[in-house]
Amino acid sequence: MRQKIKDTVRVLLVTVLLLVATVPGLAAEVRRVPSKNLVEQGFLALTLDAEGAEDFRYIGMENQQHIYKGKIKPGAKIKLSMQATLAKQSSLPLTGRTCTARMEVIAKKDGEVIKKNSFKSDNKSNVFVNYTVPEGADTLEVNETFVLQNQSKEEKFNQKCTSKNKLILSTADDSAVAAKADSKTENGDKKTGDEKSDTETSKTDAGDKNEGGISRKSMMAGAVVAVAAIAGGGYFFMKKRKEDQAANEEIARKEKLRQQAIQRQQELQQQNLQRSQAERDQRSRMLEEKRMSVEEEARQQVQREEQQPGETGAFVTGAAGVMGGMQNDAAEKAQNNVPNAAPQFCINCGAPLKPGARFCENCGAKV
Repeated sequence: MRQKIKDTVRVLLVTVLLLVATVPGLAAEVRRVPSKNLVEQGFLALTLDAEGAEDFRYIGMENQQHIYKGKIKPGAKIKLSMQATLAKQSSLPLTGRTCTARMEVIAKKDGEVIKKNSFKSDNKSNVFVNYTVPEGADTLEVNETFVLQNQSKEEKFNQKCTSKNKLILSTADDSAVAAKADSKTENGDKKTGDEKSDTETSKTDAGDKNEGGISRKSMMAGAVVAVAAIAGGGYFFMKKRKEDQAANEEIARKEKLRQQAIQRQQELQQQNLQRSQAERDQRSRMLEEKRMSVEEEARQQVQREEQQPGETGAFVTGAAGVMGGMQNDAAEKAQNNVPNAAPQFCINCGAPLKPGARFCENCGAKV
């Protein structure tokens, strides 16, 4: 019981730590759902993040670009990320897919470019950049482009999906002025054939459904993470519980096998004792039968000898003669005062007899 309580407390602690670690990181994250025709191509969502920026939010469409704004501190370290959520190829009639994620970071000071960096990721649906704001820079412009090209036997799935995004991160309070000035300069630029096709496709993205503010997105993301963390904690708790239950069942099974082994051993010992007792009884019966057979044979032998009078009479006579001789010798020894002769008694009354006497003086019986 105590172990289960400890496991429950551990799961709750891990869940709380996951919530604390993940929810703040999602506070600046903005997830945008593209229009229906792009979703049909397998482009489900686009998530942008500028971790380290304050009040990072989505503004809307300007000059065929999705505009995001935020505030930063001079010399701040920013973690920029762009992640596209794509449908699995197995869910669409596709034979192949290629994608490219580009990110261009421009640092400006008083409207002049002081530093420019470009990053590219091929055949990956995400790009991550750790960037430190250059010293003296007051504005950071990040141009992000995600291009998806499907390959399919069906022509309608071979459209080129393009999403263009622009992040304006400024140290000033009003970053909208810089955004408007930059948008005016971009209007005079000449576009190539590829850019025109990208612009035509990006127009379909103008009807994207956006929340505009980040608070609702953050709350939804936090709720999703909380539910995922709780579900993960519950999963690990149930997994631990099943493992403990399986361990207890294994211990009970081993104990049952041990008890069965002990019972079998006792039964074998009892069977051995019974077998030994049966063998002893059988030997006793065999000995008794043998003894009885010997006695029966001796009795029959005596009967046969009694049925032969001549031989039996001679045997009796011989025996009587021998006994008589022994008695005469005993009498002579008594008369000669043999020193080692033992005293005799009457077999009828038990009175002592005198040496050499033939009759008892007490009862008169013949010795």
